Amino acid sequence: MPRIKPKRITDAGFLHFLRSLPCLCSGRMGQVTAHHLLDTGLRGMGLKSPDRYAIPLDWKIHDALHRAGDETMFLAGYGITDAMDIADQFYECYLNNDHETPYDYIMRRFL
Repeated sequence: MPRIKPKRITDAGFLHFLRSLPCLCSGRMGQVTAHHLLDTGLRGMGLKSPDRYAIPLDWKIHDALHRAGDETMFLAGYGITDAMDIADQFYECYLNNDHETPYDYIMRRFL
């Protein structure tokens, strides 16, 4: 009997919202991609985490994270120790049509 791959929960609107934000690690705008967190416990072989567990990263930092291999250590190097909580907060803001709070949260990190 063939194995059925579970359907991943997607939200294109949230991914678009994340790409409109500055990078969580550098604060740079533009060329931001949505990084799906690796350590959510909600992914399987060949599956990304659900879209709600994504954070905005500059594409260069995103690429470096995947080359580094250890997501937790990599993000900690940028002072991010609670990426899953941040993703949860950003998703809640998105659902409530609050685009200012995530932007302000990111920019305060660089003041």
